[in-house]
Amino acid sequence: MTLIYVTDNDCAIGRGNSLLCRLPLDMKQFRERTTGAAVIMGRRTWESFPKRPLPNRENIVLSRSCTELDGARVFSDIDSVLEYVRDKERVFVIGGAEIYRQMLPFCDEVRVTRVYENFGGDVFLEDIGRNSEWELAEISSVLETECRRIRFFRYTRRK
Repeated sequence: MTLIYVTDNDCAIGRGNSLLCRLPLDMKQFRERTTGAAVIMGRRTWESFPKRPLPNRENIVLSRSCTELDGARVFSDIDSVLEYVRDKERVFVIGGAEIYRQMLPFCDEVRVTRVYENFGGDVFLEDIGRNSEWELAEISSVLETECRRIRFFRYTRRK
C-alpha cells in the first residue's frame, strides 16, 4: 500500500479542507499512478472533490458518520478496510491527515510531492524523511512548474 500526498516547507498538507495549491504536473502524476487502483480516503477528503467519485479508480471511504456514498465503498473501521484491500494489487492512501496517520503503519511506500513554498496550511504531517522507519528510495530533480519549485520523493519502509 502506498501513501501519497503534497506538502510544503512547513509539512502542511492542506488548508480549509482543501489542497494547498493546484499543480497540474502533480495532478497528472497522481492520476497516472492511481488510475486503475483502489484509493482510500476519509469522508472529508471525499467531500472535497469537485467531482465524485474519482474516475477509473475504486473509491474507498473510511467514515464513522456515514454508511453509504454514491460511487464509493464505505467502511467504518480500519480493520475492515485492510481486510477488503488485502488482495488488491495497487492501493493508495490519499488523505486526509487522520487517515494518513492511521494507515501509515500498513504502508510500504510513501510518495511525496514537496512544494518549496509556505502556504499557511492548517493540517500537517510529520516529515517522513526524518522518520527512521523510512528511507529515501528515489528523488527527482527540482522542477519548475506553474511558477513553483517542486520535487518528487519516494520513500520505502526500512527492512
